[in-house]
This record gives sequence, C-alpha cells and structure tokens, in this order.
Amino acid sequence: MGLFDTVELYDDVHLPEYPEGITPAEDVDWQTKGIDRPIMTTFRITADGRLLEEEWHTEAVPPEDRPYASRDDVDEDDFRYMAGSRNRVHDGWIERDDYHGRFKLKHSFEGLETLVTYQVTFTHGQLEGFERLQ
Repeated sequence: MGLFDTVELYDDVHLPEYPEGITPAEDVDWQTKGIDRPIMTTFRITADGRLLEEEWHTEAVPPEDRPYASRDDVDEDDFRYMAGSRNRVHDGWIERDDYHGRFKLKHSFEGLETLVTYQVTFTHGQLEGFERLQ
C-alpha cells in the first residue's frame, strides 16, 4: 500500500493489447507511482498526447459535517474527530509540457488474474506511446 496518483485517459487514447470484455480504458482510474512523488493527485492523458495535472486546494470542513466529530463517543482528543476535516477543491488543469520520461499505469480488474500494466513514454511533454507489460 502507499500513496499513488490517478491517471485518467481521454476517450481517443488507445492502449495496445487491451484485454477484451473488461471496463473500457477511458473509464478506469489507473494508478501510478512514477510521474513525481505520489501525492494522491490526478493526471490526464489527452487524445492529442498531452499530460495534464490537476490543480487543487483544500478547505476546512466544520466538525458537524464530518463523519465522526458529532458522535457522542468521539471527543476532540480522538483521532477520528479529524477524519474528513479537509475537502479537496478542484482548481483546474495545468499542462505538464516539461515531463520527460517513463512511468507505469496499473489497474486490477475483477475476473483477471493479473494486474494490467502499461509503460507510458513522454518526450518533452508529448506522449510517445504505451507498451503493455502485463
């Protein structure tokens, strides 16, 4: 387990050797740990081969709107009191035209005995291609 980032694919992004009979690739939240240090953010690969990164900030959630803070058996010293104390707010997308390198995309599908894994290659912010690894 650990931190990871999510990668979304636009509809016209084609993955070679994609297994038949499973969720379409553009409807899958792919996971990666290889773009930067993972911080649970979201990236997108566009149909024209650009890499976008989500910009976001967090806002405080009042205690009465948190899942545990208003329970009688949870006080401010209980670690559960802080659960749900921040909401992530989407600010937009930035183009990562500086990204140069490779990273892996992975997803575990029900009914398949292995992870579906691709290596993705970008050269100076432009998608070069996908290679199926597993």
